[in-house]
Amino acid sequence: MNNIPPGFTLLHTFSANKRHITRLAWTPDGAALATASYDQTVRLWDIMSGREIRKLIGHSSSVFAVAAAPDGRFLLSTSKNALKVWDLTGTGLSRSLRGHADYIYAIAITPDSQTAVTGDFEGKLFLWHLATDTPTAQITAHKGRVNCALALADGVTAVSGGAEGQVRFWRIPDGQPVEQIAAHKKEVLALAQSPDGAVLASAGQDGRVQIWRTADRAAVCGLAGHTGAVTGLSFAADGRWLATKAADGKVYLWRCADWAKVAALPESHSGTLFAGLAFHPHLPILATLGEEDTAVRLWQLDGDVLSG
Repeated sequence: MNNIPPGFTLLHTFSANKRHITRLAWTPDGAALATASYDQTVRLWDIMSGREIRKLIGHSSSVFAVAAAPDGRFLLSTSKNALKVWDLTGTGLSRSLRGHADYIYAIAITPDSQTAVTGDFEGKLFLWHLATDTPTAQITAHKGRVNCALALADGVTAVSGGAEGQVRFWRIPDGQPVEQIAAHKKEVLALAQSPDGAVLASAGQDGRVQIWRTADRAAVCGLAGHTGAVTGLSFAADGRWLATKAADGKVYLWRCADWAKVAALPESHSGTLFAGLAFHPHLPILATLGEEDTAVRLWQLDGDVLSG
């Protein structure tokens, strides 16, 4: 690759079969990275060797989202109509949760690993009790598809981002509405919360990233610079950085202390509205999608260099 910014060192590149990868999720111990793909699989990659260690087969259509339970016991993935729960404790078995009538684009898991939040093409949001595999709430959440979901660190609030540009907050487990924000002029495509829980970030098809205070949902600032839809957001584990990925073929790194842009990494984009990136849960390592979202790259970040 050319034009790698100072402070970024390439560790590994993962590439399976050149089908688009949609979302990324680290296991909570940081030993493996999960990728969801249009090839109907979820794959797990070893961080040390850069090799595929498991391929999860069972979906009958493209996989749009993947999330790892904070307790490390299971992985969730979504496709058309189906939410699959994959056991990571040794059996490798999966089970399917049914209820959505269309493509499921969004998924999140609460910090206690008890509740899953899923959103679909029809604007429906489901809250699932994972111990019983039953929905505790089924909500008509948005006018148009739900593109992203988040479970806040408080354990009792779910957040969804929709096609009409709204970010909406819901009570767990009953799904009662709490609040809504007119966040973007176009679709909301990604959501993230800082490790200390103080702020939320939302990304939109309008090319903007908005920062909000979690406590009162007040606007902090907007991050401008991308010239295409912003499809991915991730905070570093230590809270120093926010990474954003967009359809303009750029990954930007922002310093959270003052929200200044400190680095630009070129990563070609497929142009789809689902293309994630993810910081390691403990280390200064960033996973990005490149080669038009058909490959994953792992980058070691040097905080001293990036701080200038």
